[in-house]
Amino acid sequence: MNRVEKVMKELKELYLHDDRPWIIGFSGGKDSTCVAQMVYYMLKDFPPEKRVKEVHILSSNTLVENPLMEVHRRKVCAKIEQAAKEDGLPIKVKILKPELNDTFWVNLIGRGYPSPNRWFRWCTDRLKIKPMTKYILEQVKENGEVIILLGIRKLESNVRAQTMDKYEIEDFKLRKHAKIPGAYIYAPIEDWEEDEVWNYLLKVPSPWGDDNRNLIRFYRKGDTEIQFIIDESAPPSGSSRFGCWVCTVVERDRALEGSIEEGETWLKPLLEFRNWLKKIRDNPKYRESIRKSDRKKKLIADTLGREFTPSEHRGHKVLGPFTFETRHEILRRLLNLQEMVAGKGISLISPEEIKAIETIWIYEGDNISSIADIFEASSEGINQNKILMSNDEWFKKIEEICNRHGISAQLIKKLLIVEKDFSLLSRRAGIYERLEKVIEEHMMSDIIIESKEN
Repeated sequence: MNRVEKVMKELKELYLHDDRPWIIGFSGGKDSTCVAQMVYYMLKDFPPEKRVKEVHILSSNTLVENPLMEVHRRKVCAKIEQAAKEDGLPIKVKILKPELNDTFWVNLIGRGYPSPNRWFRWCTDRLKIKPMTKYILEQVKENGEVIILLGIRKLESNVRAQTMDKYEIEDFKLRKHAKIPGAYIYAPIEDWEEDEVWNYLLKVPSPWGDDNRNLIRFYRKGDTEIQFIIDESAPPSGSSRFGCWVCTVVERDRALEGSIEEGETWLKPLLEFRNWLKKIRDNPKYRESIRKSDRKKKLIADTLGREFTPSEHRGHKVLGPFTFETRHEILRRLLNLQEMVAGKGISLISPEEIKAIETIWIYEGDNISSIADIFEASSEGINQNKILMSNDEWFKKIEEICNRHGISAQLIKKLLIVEKDFSLLSRRAGIYERLEKVIEEHMMSDIIIESKEN
């Protein structure tokens, strides 16, 4: 019995063993494609009455994926879904996305988070782990337990092999998920070598009508495989063709560089933008002098006439978020990029993200017209009147009323934004604390301004 026959036999036994639904982590790379393809053929081999257990194929879209790979993955997912429907297979394809509050641009441009690095890799959990964990927990709640099939192999690294061995339990080489009770991991090709994966993909035709030879172009120049991420031990996505085009954790984005060398020259502005994000990260010129969490401490120290000691990391002063000026410039450049690639059918930032960014800027005290001014100068292809709150008539009316009565329009707008945010929730727990925080921060800002003037 060869490797393929052995895995197919094991898959069939495991599928019929119990009623736990399967979840396949699908990155669109060779290993996850190999696993998905074998499961598809396994289901086709069963008579309809035995195809009773649902198989979920999960693909992660961080909204900042490598454009070429995202187009490929989206097409493949659509083909799998259509073929499964035609073949009567219990396959459900789901593309996971981060919540609006967790997207890359809402945090980097909106909140001013510095570009991710090895020590502050804030992106992985928000963009990939949280959406995946939420989906799996929903399935565990509904079914009691689930089995997650991953295209991971021990030969990829010693660390991965040790991790896989650590959580292994007896039946069918299942491993307990390190952080999700009721979830078990199964790696059907864990002992395969890379050549075996390619041999299978190139000899066995795709059951959903794709051409597996298309995958080869994503592995030229020694590109690495990025797995469907289930924990933070995974490598940074910028080291692979299957990662994020804005990844600044790695020194160089060999993915974009390789694609440009192969003729995709329209990606060059994206690479230059990514390199600029990395360059400005640790430059004090682009950052606040202290962290947000230190502002109140500094105010108290200044009021009491005491010396304030800012936070440190590895013996260096910790800088705060990107300044508003920097955030404005990042958005301006991104909107220009958006127009440059519009003809490729690719969206770099969504209207919903822009609206969320505006909300955060207003909430944090930025000028109400900032984002409208950026749109005026940068973006001709987006109807800002449908996106920006600053163009709403009620915002303009508030400005008039507050000016007439000598009330802070900025404070009233922030309070109304909080109310609007909580009005969408079924439970409004925490609204009073949030309102109190807005008023407190506004008063702190006034005190700081007065102290500077005096």
